[in-house]
Amino acid sequence: MSPSRQPIHVALPAPPLRTHVSHYWLSLDNRDPSFAIAPDGSVDMVLVLGASNYRVDVYGTTTRRTELAIEPACHYLGIRFRPGQSRHFLDMPASDLTDAVLPAVGPLAQRVAELAESMASEAVFNRVDAMLLAQLQRRSPRHSRIDDAIQHIEQASGPVRVTELAELCCKSPRQFERNFLELAGLPPKLYSEIVRYRRACALLARADLPLAHIAASLGYTDQSHFSHAFARFHGSPPSRARAQDVAFLQDAAGLADQNGGF
Repeated sequence: MSPSRQPIHVALPAPPLRTHVSHYWLSLDNRDPSFAIAPDGSVDMVLVLGASNYRVDVYGTTTRRTELAIEPACHYLGIRFRPGQSRHFLDMPASDLTDAVLPAVGPLAQRVAELAESMASEAVFNRVDAMLLAQLQRRSPRHSRIDDAIQHIEQASGPVRVTELAELCCKSPRQFERNFLELAGLPPKLYSEIVRYRRACALLARADLPLAHIAASLGYTDQSHFSHAFARFHGSPPSRARAQDVAFLQDAAGLADQNGGF
């Protein structure tokens, strides 16, 4: 998730964190009444600083485009964890967070809250790096075969069968789906569809590509199938999204690839 119209600062984490953390984002003196969340399989921890108070929330992965109300004149600092990786930092299963916003709990939430006084500082992202690196030293991350399944889905050129993923993880399909949901917050089939949706956003942001070409390159049977699948997550068909929502498509296509600053 990230504010959709307000200019934001984006930074990549330190190299040792990039397996687990996609990026950080910062919106100062927010002026927007709402922001749009595109489904991406990620979980965000967000520090919200107002005039007289602050809080730390966790935004779970979403299954559809969602508009959330936000507060004017507040600062927002977000940490976006890669799909399945929030487990190394949060004491909250990803499956409990899907399509939800909950108060953050645990030691990391308390440390994130300590950043409130330095949110407008040029060193804020460095402080987040140090905080997360210290967290990993206290709780060493453990690799899961579900991580391999997530990577396989992200590298596939089209849809992936659950039986294929279960075999990759040496699990029964039922056990695999249960474990995947717990770590990623989504069923594997749905996550695969979200990955294709985000690739579609990236291609739609290029005005020179015909919709039929995009549909074929993403493995859809035809343009109608592509339009229906895209609208499920976006709320409107790709033709309308391309005409009316270019900024959102660009954000959904890969905010993590940017490396902004002050």
